[in-house]
Amino acid sequence: MRQRLQVKRTSPASRSRLMSTLLTYLPGAWIDPNNSELIALYRLRYRMALEEEKYDAAMIFLNKILELDPLNAEAKLSKGEIYHRYLLDYTQAIDHYNKVIRLTANGSDEQTHSRARAAMSEIMEMLS
Repeated sequence: MRQRLQVKRTSPASRSRLMSTLLTYLPGAWIDPNNSELIALYRLRYRMALEEEKYDAAMIFLNKILELDPLNAEAKLSKGEIYHRYLLDYTQAIDHYNKVIRLTANGSDEQTHSRARAAMSEIMEMLS
């Protein structure tokens, strides 16, 4: 016959003391961030990965931004720039630049639109 282990139950007072200690030493561990905070965090991590020349990690963070905000033109433009300038995959770059141009065609973000058009014309000039 197996011997049963005796489990010590904690009292409610010690449980609340444990929770207050955890909240003191891990202050942000119990906070659920909203989408804008996550996007800001992913954008920061994307820039760090790009500086370290870790383009696959940078793409992962851009994809996470696009999961939270599928119409984020800046993230789509950044993906196109990675394909264009770092990975030299011009077909993927053209595809992403086209998405940005279509997304910003109504004049919602003129600066992103003009950057995408300029990058697209740069690729077209290079390939001709």
